[in-house]
Amino acid sequence: MVMKLRRIAFICLLSCSMFFKAQNTMRIHYKDGTIQDVSISQIDSLTFVDKNTPEEGITLIGSWLWGNTNAGYYELITFNDDHTYTGYDNYFSIGFDSWTYGWYSQFGSMLTLQSNGYGYNRIYNWYLVGFSTNALEVITKMGSYTYYRLQQETIHVSLTEPFYFANDDTIVFSDDVFVKGIGNKLNGITRGNSYVLVKIAKSNEILAYKINIE
Repeated sequence: MVMKLRRIAFICLLSCSMFFKAQNTMRIHYKDGTIQDVSISQIDSLTFVDKNTPEEGITLIGSWLWGNTNAGYYELITFNDDHTYTGYDNYFSIGFDSWTYGWYSQFGSMLTLQSNGYGYNRIYNWYLVGFSTNALEVITKMGSYTYYRLQQETIHVSLTEPFYFANDDTIVFSDDVFVKGIGNKLNGITRGNSYVLVKIAKSNEILAYKINIE
């Protein structure tokens, strides 16, 4: 009897092995109707965990900023608790901006953004490689990017007087069109709104702020 059970178990394992060798892609069907294909060769292991209670203080909900002065643009993406998102791209080097609206879903380390519009349907798959209370690091088809959580505080900068962060803080991104950052100092250039990234020396973190130039 024991030998018979062992034979059955061996046949089952062999059948599973043959099945997975024949299939090279795992297809995930979401409840909202979207479909995502994940290559099996990229999967090391699968672990099922209870995510009903997220880690305290860490959530995707909110606004996140990526910006690069040399690239000439910044992106602000906002994730809402109803799984909708908005993306705002500002190409300040040429004076052009655009908005994107859509839905997002997260499956483990895979973040999927879907944007529908008249005549197009775009799906972006982002792989999360770093996620903390203030930083979201992702790998996309275009490369690796780190977004920083937008703080609730809006900083007001006058055209006549500079604004100073703490002495050891450093401004790592500003558009240099509406506002220019030098060291820990912000100089307003023209009236309007913009965003900056500041490395806070006390916590060694990079924080994003909205700037209102008056």
